[in-house]
Amino acid sequence: MNTSRQDSQHRYENNNSRSHSIPTHLGFNRRIVHRLPENWRDRLPSPADYYAKNVEHLSRSTANGFAQGRCPFHDDGHSSLSVNVTDARGGWRCFAGCGGGDLVAFHMKRTGQDFRDAVASLLRGAA
Repeated sequence: MNTSRQDSQHRYENNNSRSHSIPTHLGFNRRIVHRLPENWRDRLPSPADYYAKNVEHLSRSTANGFAQGRCPFHDDGHSSLSVNVTDARGGWRCFAGCGGGDLVAFHMKRTGQDFRDAVASLLRGAA
């Protein structure tokens, strides 16, 4: 084994930080990103609590679990946003054309974060 390969493997094994360099002999020049916990979806905040904090003028939910509120993604004078506050995924849809998705997609759009960062901030209790 050549010394540069040994040195890069040694740096990989002895790095105690949260992310580790990938051995350079593998041809990679990036950092390993730690995975989200396997049960991350079970640990997300309740859609009812999250949307209550982040949607203006949120109505009470109907019998099918949906509530309406003002969309934070455009200048909304009426309640064009519909959110599911009873389903664990917390689906949402803006009927003015801003989009839709689940609670994570809403948080991503609201904060500008990518998927992993959005999930991590939700798990830390971001609202």
